[in-house]
Amino acid sequence: MKPARYILRTLLIPFLFAPGLRAADIPSVEQLRAAAGVQLSYAPEPGRSSASASAAADWRAASARYSSKVFSPPPQRRLDVAGSELIMLQGFHWYADSYWLHLPNGWWGMLSQKAPEVASAGFDLVWFPPVSQGSYYPKEWYNLDSQWGTKDALVGAVKAMHRSGVKVLADVVLNHRTGVTNWLDFKNPDWPSNVVVNDDEVWARPEYAAMSRSLYGDEGQGDFGCRDLDHRNPAVQEDTRVFMRWLRHTIGFDGWRYDMVKGYAPSHIEDYNKASSPDFTVGEFYDTDRQQIVNWIDGTDSSSGKTNASTAFDFTERYALIGAVESERYELLNDNGRPTGVIGWWPAKAVTYVESHDTSPRDPNFIRNASQEYKTQRLMGYAYILTHPGIPCVFWPHFFDWGQQYRDAIAKLISVRRSAGITSTSPMQILAATNGLYAATVAGKNKQLVLKLGKNWGWNPGDGWTLETSGERYAVWSRPSK
Repeated sequence: MKPARYILRTLLIPFLFAPGLRAADIPSVEQLRAAAGVQLSYAPEPGRSSASASAAADWRAASARYSSKVFSPPPQRRLDVAGSELIMLQGFHWYADSYWLHLPNGWWGMLSQKAPEVASAGFDLVWFPPVSQGSYYPKEWYNLDSQWGTKDALVGAVKAMHRSGVKVLADVVLNHRTGVTNWLDFKNPDWPSNVVVNDDEVWARPEYAAMSRSLYGDEGQGDFGCRDLDHRNPAVQEDTRVFMRWLRHTIGFDGWRYDMVKGYAPSHIEDYNKASSPDFTVGEFYDTDRQQIVNWIDGTDSSSGKTNASTAFDFTERYALIGAVESERYELLNDNGRPTGVIGWWPAKAVTYVESHDTSPRDPNFIRNASQEYKTQRLMGYAYILTHPGIPCVFWPHFFDWGQQYRDAIAKLISVRRSAGITSTSPMQILAATNGLYAATVAGKNKQLVLKLGKNWGWNPGDGWTLETSGERYAVWSRPSK
């Protein structure tokens, strides 16, 4: 039987996409339970009371140690700068948590176990899922006994990655929170109801209508599943700084993957980066309009040099790339001689990817039963991102769950990128982008590469090039840099 949260989410989806939706139309959990026609129950989390007590103690200790009154963060020394050689791994997928897998030490135990393999494959960064209890719908920020495993197992996973020379990113969910027993009882850190923006749907419910709320509306996109936080509120700002300093300096994270950054102003990202001094950050600005993505990146650093601006996932590139390999229409990858995505405008700050937990099919059997054509198209995508500018990110199940042959193919592309010295800002030239053929040359520090995608079997770069690797509908050649 699926957990209650999945059943309730399925029932809620029609409401969220209904035309003319009003906040008052959104059903309560109790109404959804009745509509399900089944008995929905939530299994109590092991050690909940003791975990909450531990969370309260950690919150108090973090507030004393990392308050802005007593703590001065060191300056940022960013890795996501021009010429970066970083390669990133998304270290989880939707079906890796304890609702689906019953691992002895949770998913954190799996990450600990795989740390040497992650390092030997050539990954510099691994992105962990949200650490707080509630995951993407966080409840108690400091309660790290979650659906991914226990706090101790999490700390062990971070240390295991560090022993292997891999830096670790925490997925921080700052846009929204939910209460412990209702929509507004925020614990660890404890907040009053006025941290919630005044246009949140919670205020349409009679039981909450008389409670105090923020003076301000949402700065961006709302989340119907949780309460949208007002990051102009001083308590939210300070508690966020303290929490991220605690994750950085006590738990050991090296940087952040910011969830749902469309929900609040990018200036807050600049504040929280200054407060926590991450080595690397990436924002999930989920939009295919690259101008909006670039505007968000620009807004995360007000200085002229933009050195400390956050990177962002290149959604523009991802959807153009998948559209191209699925349709053989490679003109989708060409914007007047430059790549279509953010990598065509600001490659140093573009995290390129083929698939993620957000874009992968929502089917627990899909990883095991994906068609060969689907796998072929995604491997073509890896040939693209691992030979092109930007900071490439590989999806965990593609590397670890699709068999040794598929893993070896991705590992070979990583090795080719490394040996050629391709960086986030390597210069490139598109040679062809037509129906059935994409070809481009990319200049690394050590070698030049040529990538070919598509069903045009006869195309090759000519004399003087050595074939480095190839597969179904892709090939990569190299020659020494001049």
